[in-house]
Amino acid sequence: ASDPWVSYSPNGVVHAMSLSTNGDINTMLASRSFDHGRTWTNPATLILDGAAAFSDKNAITADPFDANYVYAVWDRLISSNNTGPAYFTRSTSNGANWEPARPIFDPGTRNQTIGNIVVVLPGGLLLDVFARIDSPVGGLQRARVAVIRSLDRGSTWSAPVYIADMLGVGVTDPSTGTAVRDGAIVPEIAVGPNGEVYVAWQDSRFSGGLYDGIAISRSSDGGLTWSTPTRVNGAPNAPAFTPSIHVLPDGTVGVTYYDLRSDTATAPLFTDSWLARSRDGGATWQLST
Repeated sequence: ASDPWVSYSPNGVVHAMSLSTNGDINTMLASRSFDHGRTWTNPATLILDGAAAFSDKNAITADPFDANYVYAVWDRLISSNNTGPAYFTRSTSNGANWEPARPIFDPGTRNQTIGNIVVVLPGGLLLDVFARIDSPVGGLQRARVAVIRSLDRGSTWSAPVYIADMLGVGVTDPSTGTAVRDGAIVPEIAVGPNGEVYVAWQDSRFSGGLYDGIAISRSSDGGLTWSTPTRVNGAPNAPAFTPSIHVLPDGTVGVTYYDLRSDTATAPLFTDSWLARSRDGGATWQLST
């Protein structure tokens, strides 16, 4: 079992989801806890695949405004046409039953989505954020962060709204050049109390392509338009990676991430963990370790 994710319904039920595998068999499983995680129900199978397809990078979201609704999303890599559409299912019974899983966005042959996460805005609007990766024959690979929107709690979805190119170069050990597994292709998303939406990801645009930093963009119109990406991390000359984001009820935005500013020859890969906080909608940031 891998890629665990949990989410609380407003009635106190905890929903958990995992990618689980056994040889060529892979499945997305969801279960519930009615006692804050002490015990769990038998898992429900949301999708079951063999060698022809692989489901990956899942997330589960309990609707914070209506306990009946729970949303699950992931990417499904299909070998026959070399694509990775975003797959989605929902429960309208607080996780007791689930609708058949279905694709909600297919980027086409040789392209894929990854890092899908659904959030719910006040009023019930759903956004699914993901990275779209295009790999044209004979061309350069391109990655973009995007959202799709649903006005009917996941029954139908819009075409993608593209936020920005994802210009991550990935993190390497400064001494050896060995690649570090990071979150360069996984965007993160959070909703504020007034419906403002923030998306954060790794991006090297602030250093001219030398190092990854942490980029953030904001939407105040339900994901229809997005601000120009700005930098969150506080040490522009050190690689920063794997952000996570949350917004408090008072509107404070918090972004956690790692960086290698303390890496030295005597302390190789010494890594700091940071919390950046903004109380002005992402205009300025205060850092703490």
